[in-house]
Amino acid sequence: MTTRRLTIERIHPPHGEIYRGQMDELKLLIAEDEPVARQAMARLFDLETDIKVVGEAENGEVAVDLACRAMPDVVLMDIRMPKLDGIRATHIIKQEMPSVAIVILTIYDDDQNVFQAIKAGAIGYILKDCGKEQLLNAIFSAAQGVPLVASTITQKLVSILQQQGDSPQPEGGLKGVYETLTERETDILRLVAKGYSNKSIARELGITISTVKTHLRNIFRKLDVEDRAQVIIKAIKDGVI
Repeated sequence: MTTRRLTIERIHPPHGEIYRGQMDELKLLIAEDEPVARQAMARLFDLETDIKVVGEAENGEVAVDLACRAMPDVVLMDIRMPKLDGIRATHIIKQEMPSVAIVILTIYDDDQNVFQAIKAGAIGYILKDCGKEQLLNAIFSAAQGVPLVASTITQKLVSILQQQGDSPQPEGGLKGVYETLTERETDILRLVAKGYSNKSIARELGITISTVKTHLRNIFRKLDVEDRAQVIIKAIKDGVI
């Protein structure tokens, strides 16, 4: 049987290279309840000279405790774990240590797990059948604050937002960097979140495709992102959509 390999949204370097950023050594915590899988990942990362595994957790409670004590740069988090699941552990860690980046690594790609993990604060979401290159890219990207998810996961997020329909704006209106968006840019942001193509946005708003592209470039610049996947993840995490 052929192993399915996932494509990953936004890998910075040329194909075959790993986006490692400028860190001398990345501190990684692994949270996985299956001992064989956890130990195999630890051995894999020990082979990387710029990654130091600072802890291994067999459940969410241990993951939270180790994160508080070891202060990792990145936590590689499974979802289904005893005592405390990965989504709740993610929420707690992000509340206590906002600077810690969390990448979900799981076999589960159902809509609710995906959406709740991103809402809890995960910056990456990949599936366990990804390759080593994709996994390393997700970890190093997360350490640099760059969202990176499997393309199928981005599609699911869009699907969820489409099902939800129009979401009310946060109480008191848009805050922070979103206040810099014009009314038109805000309209386009919400249509992007619903999965509209540039052509569909242009038709919906009665503007040209070229104008849509200009607005998108401005949105990406203002929100400090580089593509639609990052826009969606950022807006979900910030409670805007």
